Amino acid sequence: MVSEVYDRLESHRSWTKLLFRFLFDAQLSPFARMVRNERGPVSLHAKVQPDIDFIEKTETTMLTDQERAFFEAFGFLHRKQAFSSAEITAMTREADRLWAEDATAHPEKRHQAISSFIENSPLLFGLAVDDRIYGVITDLLGPDFIYGNSEGNTGSFNEEHLHHWHCDRAGEYELNYKRVKVMIYLTPTTKEGGALRVVPGSHRTPLHHALLPLNAQCTTTSETVFGMPGQDLPGYALESQPGDVVFFDHYLFHAVYGKSSDRRYLAIKYAERPVKETHFASLQRHHQDASCLSAAVRESPDPRMRAMVAPLLSS
Repeated sequence: MVSEVYDRLESHRSWTKLLFRFLFDAQLSPFARMVRNERGPVSLHAKVQPDIDFIEKTETTMLTDQERAFFEAFGFLHRKQAFSSAEITAMTREADRLWAEDATAHPEKRHQAISSFIENSPLLFGLAVDDRIYGVITDLLGPDFIYGNSEGNTGSFNEEHLHHWHCDRAGEYELNYKRVKVMIYLTPTTKEGGALRVVPGSHRTPLHHALLPLNAQCTTTSETVFGMPGQDLPGYALESQPGDVVFFDHYLFHAVYGKSSDRRYLAIKYAERPVKETHFASLQRHHQDASCLSAAVRESPDPRMRAMVAPLLSS
């Protein structure tokens, strides 16, 4: 039946021959479903498990339906101990090296907030495409998104050791353009000691609009608007330990109180693929357009990074 279809397919006429071929043919293994030459970056004769290596391993970073629903409703996720203590030690050592180099060049600075930070270290730059971060971002933004720069921050930028309630990307004109910020803390934080505080759900209207006056970020703003100090406003403190990763919607209102001089963290930013002029204008306004990409980003050989920056470079 339908011989014109099946007669052309490759088949085996002898089980004995097939068994010998399986034993002695390097093209065949328990991981080979079909003989093919198109295997992406994996050589057909590579001494590895071709099919396993060919498939990107993102199972451990995929979000559950409940986690996706939580992020949509509340605007953040806290994934505890995503990185091991050994990995955090290596990250901290490398980050401290970069901060020390910057301090030597700018001895007058007490607070260091360095843009395009992880791009200066191959070890740290690898975080942007690490499954534990990239996989989660894929779930939150979909498969087509862009890289939006990084930060390396240490210390406090003011003597009060706080950062009043604010939103990084305030305003309704951007709310439908999804963006996510990733925070990797290298030091422990507590509610009263530098932990990120968020107002759950403030990335969406109408709560987002109600909190917009806080973006003035003056010492008395919270008392003027809501009749109480900022540290007393209802919020959720994301107390963290080194190894934790916090993902939050860039439109979420957040604050920090009780910063310590040794508070250190890395931040990585992502956004949906820009498709409107307003999207590109917003990226430019926040220094996330193509002109702000470092050479490490532009020239990265990593396929994930290349895919993330392609929409920016081609615009």
